[in-house]
Amino acid sequence: MIKTELDFVKINAGDIHLGTNRGGLFFAAERPRHQVKIEYSFYISEKCIPVEFWNEIFIEEKSIPNYDKMTHKDMERFFELLNKKDQQFKYRLPSESEWELAKSKGILTNIPDKNGELLADQPHVSYWGAPCDGSPWLEKNPKAAGFSMQLIKTRTSKKGFSHHKLHNENIRFRIIKLNHDPINTVSRTLPKEFDRLEILKREFLMAILIGIIPSFIWAYFNASPGYILTGFGNLILGGVFFSLITGLIIRPKHASLEFKQNNLISISPYTKKVKTLVAFEGDEIL
Repeated sequence: MIKTELDFVKINAGDIHLGTNRGGLFFAAERPRHQVKIEYSFYISEKCIPVEFWNEIFIEEKSIPNYDKMTHKDMERFFELLNKKDQQFKYRLPSESEWELAKSKGILTNIPDKNGELLADQPHVSYWGAPCDGSPWLEKNPKAAGFSMQLIKTRTSKKGFSHHKLHNENIRFRIIKLNHDPINTVSRTLPKEFDRLEILKREFLMAILIGIIPSFIWAYFNASPGYILTGFGNLILGGVFFSLITGLIIRPKHASLEFKQNNLISISPYTKKVKTLVAFEGDEIL
């Protein structure tokens, strides 16, 4: 029996968009912009859990971990004990999409902005390969910062972009409870990698349009006679270099990814052209 009461709010099934379709290399870790369809309801604590609740869960242990300096193992043990004490529900940290869906309802109060709120997802270098059904992204990533790192959200975090942080830096967290583990008849994840050929074609075109051609135009009007012929290679290299520098920030938007029936589709931000990326098997995705 848990004496310290928490206020939970029910979040009905819904969908949320995570990530960005901004094209610059600077935004690569936030791509792609994609739809997450959460087809189950869940309850999320209205506020981050208080230290009293933390202490009560560990009361029968030999020692109570410091709530302000929690470790990854402390968190795992916390949920192990909590799920034993109350077997009516399944408790865990919220996934990023669950947290964002709850935030979009305007019901999360006192969101920490200094140290952030801990999420269940493991850090990854981008959203490629992420689950799109609301479940936490627990797949270990060899390129991630380490096992003790997880994602956090703050009040001012951009939707679909989380920071990596250690567990022992005064991080707070909410918990969610489910009537049971959600069962999805269709496993929905994004492709593991983006279309590299498409990116190369885009960069080649951009290098010509905003780098090489402007270099030759400048040389035609400003350089000494004959420089275009003698400095041909330099003009090309200079144009390519300029294009690469601008590529950090300025690039056309990428396609957004959404679900339609049993298909994962990409939607062009300009022409609205639709392309099917993945056809899932199983029940229809509504």
